[in-house]
Amino acid sequence: MEKLTKTARILDVFAKILFIFCIVSICMIIAANIFMAVAINLPIEDMPKALSLVFDFDDSDFAVIENGQLLVTKQQLAIYILTFSITLAISVVILMIGAKLFRRILVPMKEGRPFEEGISAVIKKFGHFVLAATVIRAFIGFLFDTVLIAISAEPEPLPITVSLDGIFAAILIYLISYIFHYGEELQKQADETL
Repeated sequence: MEKLTKTARILDVFAKILFIFCIVSICMIIAANIFMAVAINLPIEDMPKALSLVFDFDDSDFAVIENGQLLVTKQQLAIYILTFSITLAISVVILMIGAKLFRRILVPMKEGRPFEEGISAVIKKFGHFVLAATVIRAFIGFLFDTVLIAISAEPEPLPITVSLDGIFAAILIYLISYIFHYGEELQKQADETL
């Protein structure tokens, strides 16, 4: 039991660091948007001649500046940056929610009570979360690709892809929740006999 509590404490520290990292990331996204809003309004002639800027998101590349020349309109660039920021912020918020749920699972384990009543429900919620995050991730990719097509930065549409890894992970988490539910029942019976 000592190994379980020690491992749970270590995992909790990592989940807490991930949560803090997500908060810092959201602040950085906001700061980057402010910086880009100012940069978009700079005159083209003030840009260094050696400057090249290409955004990369999964399979999509979006060349903005090449050798000091703006390749897109400022409106296209603003739409791209806004879409990129929104999709990135949604991804970070999903990661924050996942870290928070994971920490809720670890609370009884840190105290040496892995089969505390209600933990299987929290694990099942985590499975729901993983499945929803997988679908949302596919939708975000589709939204992003649609925006790239709309602003003519991507010549052909990319297919919607749903990660099978996420679906299998959700199924595995559901199975684990049933194991923990059985452990809760056994723990309840053991407590009643004492």
